[in-house]
Amino acid sequence: MCPRRGERGSASNANGLACRIVRLLSAGLTSVLVCVATVVIGSSPAAAGPVSAEDLGSLVVVPPGVTTSFAVYDREQEDFTVVRDPHVRFRTASVVKLLIALDYLLQHDPVLDLEQATTDEQRMDILALRTMLRGSWDYAASVFWVRGGFTDIVNRMTTLIGLPDTSPPAPEQRGFWGYTVTSAEDAAKIYHYILDVAPTKYRDFIIGNLHASTRCAEDGRDQSFGIPQVFARPWGVKQGWSGWGATVPDDQRCFEDRAGMGEFAGPVHAMKEEPNLPPDLVSPLLHTTGTIGPGERSIVVVFTTYPRHTTWPQAAATITRLCRSLSLFVPDAAPDDLRAD
Repeated sequence: MCPRRGERGSASNANGLACRIVRLLSAGLTSVLVCVATVVIGSSPAAAGPVSAEDLGSLVVVPPGVTTSFAVYDREQEDFTVVRDPHVRFRTASVVKLLIALDYLLQHDPVLDLEQATTDEQRMDILALRTMLRGSWDYAASVFWVRGGFTDIVNRMTTLIGLPDTSPPAPEQRGFWGYTVTSAEDAAKIYHYILDVAPTKYRDFIIGNLHASTRCAEDGRDQSFGIPQVFARPWGVKQGWSGWGATVPDDQRCFEDRAGMGEFAGPVHAMKEEPNLPPDLVSPLLHTTGTIGPGERSIVVVFTTYPRHTTWPQAAATITRLCRSLSLFVPDAAPDDLRAD
């Protein structure tokens, strides 16, 4: 029998791994199944011993040429269930919009309900924040980045939350918010702060808008890779991407549920990234991050970078498969909740 939630000890640990194998079989995750099975088959419960989150993370198969870091945090158990290289630093791309939004709310305590807004500026700020979180609107991020003092935003947030792996862009790149760097563990800490420390009205605004994430981003990219493809709702996500070029190929354009806020864009002295990325920032990346399950029980962060010749559909399929490999470590994500690629 599978152990009840919260049971501990070597025997329950071994039983838990056995139950994970059953879940893997049901989900068709044979590559991970083989690896996990080698840990427990032929071992008594006492011999199996505790299996760490790092050990489990090392068993997840990563395609050649792909660099990844991931972390799954169970808020109920207050512990990570699986991690891989959780302190390796990646450029954030649009994941930094979580910090941009949180900092703006904390610094200005703005009106967050359109019905309560009394000026056009208040209404525009609400719509811009919504679209930045739901549709990853880069222009809004650039506006709030400039208003917040560019890299001052990251410096304030790293001090407030305690993010040792997170740093702002270099001084000569301060106008490019997407060059902020962070780690999977720090990204999980950001979600933890929003959920469990930030004022309730800010938590509800940010997480509520992540739950309203659109399939089509404001730049025409399909941002439904990773978490949205693998898990049934409830979930809320903030995706990230960089290094794919400014133009979306016609056969990949996604516009059906965009907010269409681009008509309001004017000049601003900031942007996600340079048109021609520097050599050390050129690897295309996709990140999928968010909360999963009733009560936002699990925080999931998956960072990936790819060889330069990789296409968007190839990368999206890869990060989605990685997410599926992690699904057995996400509490309450039963196999019948999983969706096909």
